[in-house]
This record gives sequence, structure tokens and C-alpha cells, in this order.
Amino acid sequence: MEERDRKKLIQEAQKYGSISLRNQILRVHKNGAKFPISKAYVDDELLDPEVSYTLILIPEAKIVTKTSIALTFFKRKSGPNLFYAYPEDALNNIEKESLLDVMTQSFTEKFFQYQSSTVSSFNYYFELRSEWARGNKEMLMISVLLDQKITKAIEEVIKSLCIDFESQLKSNPYVFKALYIDEMDSVSEEEHAKITDSYNELKVSLQEFYKKIKVLQRRKNIKHIITVSMEIDKKLDLNYIAQNIEGAEFNAERFPGLVMKSGSPNVTIILFSSGKMVITGLKKASEAEQLVDNTINKIRNAGVKITSRKINIESAK
Repeated sequence: MEERDRKKLIQEAQKYGSISLRNQILRVHKNGAKFPISKAYVDDELLDPEVSYTLILIPEAKIVTKTSIALTFFKRKSGPNLFYAYPEDALNNIEKESLLDVMTQSFTEKFFQYQSSTVSSFNYYFELRSEWARGNKEMLMISVLLDQKITKAIEEVIKSLCIDFESQLKSNPYVFKALYIDEMDSVSEEEHAKITDSYNELKVSLQEFYKKIKVLQRRKNIKHIITVSMEIDKKLDLNYIAQNIEGAEFNAERFPGLVMKSGSPNVTIILFSSGKMVITGLKKASEAEQLVDNTINKIRNAGVKITSRKINIESAK
């Protein structure tokens, strides 16, 4: 097996807490112990009985003691660097180093979960335009570390929060200067004030991102999640929609999604400017289709052009 393929297989297997490498001598590595594979795995067609495997046990992922967020980026000279973690006392040095290691690994997805015995995090890769970086791009990663196991419903909203955070940063063409707070000597003095201002603004943005994660964690009543992707010509104006749909609420400083309530069935509908809609609290998946159609009709009646949508229903129990 080529090294590239081996790494890809390991990364995929890590999502499920284990690794299996085909065509190897059958053994399980953990403190030198060896165990046979349970016949149930073969019966469930998880493993091919005609193929030899090496199974490697991954230690159970560690749940942090305090919810936190962190922003890392590739520094020109030294590689991965931690820009800021909040709360500032939440992560120990080992956890910080683990996040830097995550950034050095090759993941095909922009948004992914990483689990190890040191850290468990949801991570989102993105780029910022930069006048000072090689190739005019800065590579960054926002990480969310939670003090509890979460459902698919919350994971989906975390992803939307990350996308919204990226969009927010890209709206400021000078935000990249914040990353050079430790390199004042290499730029002109007239840039010093701009770097300091950008640095403080980015820290505030990260603290606001953290507050939104904490708001999300307080949502305890999720039974099912309905994710709906709508095709739109441009980003939705959530302020406009909130003003034209009765009962809709939108406060960008508190949460990036527009929130609507439905009485029958009793659910919460969250709409993001990207055109993604998340519906939580639904007890009967069979009610999803009609509920989505009713919600999209409300949005269309408010004067928003929507060409099509896709529905994906996942159990969040």
C-alpha cells in the first residue's frame, strides 16, 4: 500500500475510533497484547473473512474540562502557530501542542472532527487573503473543543458557525495583519498601529464566537435534525427576512442564525445567510417534508428568491 493511501485510510478510520489496515498479519496492538477479531464483525460484513488485517486500537478521545475555542495559523518561518485560545486558561500546553499537530496533518474536508487521547475537537480550515504572505494567502484553522459529547444536530450548527466566522473575517481586508503581532520589527512603524488594532479586533471576534458556542450548548431539547440546503443567488439578508416574517428573531451579535418558532409541530427553525436551514426539536421525521415546504414558502413570500432545496434527515438521539 502506498504511503498516501495508508494515511488516508488511517484518517478515515480515526473518525470511528479505530484503524484497520488490509493485507497485514492479524494482530491488535495495545501494550503488546494480541486479540482475535470477534466473529460478529465478520457477520456484520465490517471485515472480510478472506483478508488479513492489522487492527490498531485508538485510545478513547479525551473530553476537555472546559469548553474552549482556538485559532491557529501557519507562520511563515516556524510553521503552525497558536494565535489565541479562549478562555485563556482553558487549554493546557499538551492540548495546545496537539492542536498544532492537527494543523500539520492533511485532511480533505474543510470541516472535520479530530479525536485522540489528548484532544477532541471540531476543526475548520480556511484561507484569508494577505498582502504579506507567500502566495498572498494565510492558512488558518478554527477549533472548537467541547466539555461534552454532542449530537449530529449541534455538529451541523457548529459547522455553520465556522462558515459564518470565516465570512466575517473575509469582510475585513486588513484582518490578516493581526497574525503579525509578533513580527513588528519586520514591518514599517506606520503599520504598528494597524497590526495592534487588527490583533485586538480578531481577539474580540473569537470571544464572540465562543459566546455563540455556549449559546448553542444550552440547546438541550434536540430530537431530530433536519438540514436543508437552498440554492440562492446571493447571501440571504437575515435582517430583511426577520422584519418580514412574523415571530422571526435575528441578533447577529448573539447568534449568526435567524430563529423562527413553529407551534405545530413545536420546533425551532434556524436559518443561516448561506441558505442552510437547520430544524431541531422535531419528534416525527415524517412531518419534515411538509414543515420544510411551509417554511420555504414563508421565506419566498417575504420576497426572497429560492430555486430549489435538498432535505437530509438525521437522528440526533
